Amino acid sequence: MGYHPDQVDALLARIKIQFGAAHRSLVTSSIVSVARFDMVAGGYQITPVDSTLDKLADSLEAREIAEKMSRSGKSGVLNELNQLLSEISRVLDEKPKERFSGQKNGYSKSHVAELLNSIRVNRGKLVSPLPLEVRTRPLGSARSGLSKVEIDAFRGLVASAGHRQIALG
Repeated sequence: MGYHPDQVDALLARIKIQFGAAHRSLVTSSIVSVARFDMVAGGYQITPVDSTLDKLADSLEAREIAEKMSRSGKSGVLNELNQLLSEISRVLDEKPKERFSGQKNGYSKSHVAELLNSIRVNRGKLVSPLPLEVRTRPLGSARSGLSKVEIDAFRGLVASAGHRQIALG
């Protein structure tokens, strides 16, 4: 079983057009990040497709932020960064067992703890691995693990904050 090839190809075609014509809004990093495909026999392998889409979403997000800064300056991006840092701090300040829900066959608690230990907000600055690494770091799985949806959303917040911080210099 794998991803439906026609669905994956259609999304990749839209992404290719988007990269060729940045002024168009065919697809955004957010759309790529949440893309889901039907599973079919003989479909595309899941891991390589997910990895490729993560990289493309990361590149699109960096471009979107740069375009926003060129259109309306740094202040909007700085405000977004501050909001993201506030949310990241809120999650990191929670007790470890209260940060994320449990999930059967979720992410490994120890791998998630390692990732979280590499992320902090210090004096209004994000200290973390590069956005793509945060978004794609393998987190293993465990029968009584942590919610993949919640952790992926948190990783998205950290990656977005990282992109904004990089863009702002």
